[in-house]
Amino acid sequence: MAGTGSVSYTKDNPNVRQVVTTSKGEQLEIPVMMGSTTDVKPLKDGTYEVKYKPTVPNAQWETKILTEDELVARYGKNTGNKLQTIA
Repeated sequence: MAGTGSVSYTKDNPNVRQVVTTSKGEQLEIPVMMGSTTDVKPLKDGTYEVKYKPTVPNAQWETKILTEDELVARYGKNTGNKLQTIA
């Protein structure tokens, strides 16, 4: 069974909603995004429930279960960086 990480809400950074500390000790910042709300919750099996909802009337929560590696890929410090091969 995989280890379980933890999630805490931030108070001092207006650009970060939550900080996820993975079972390996890596810290991921869940950003505050205009037009939507994202909420991350660790589950006992080592995965994470990620809920997303646009901030529009009658919007419903969309829920995904992500592994720790998928969460790091989505919110880690290298997210969006692509390696480019130079010939």
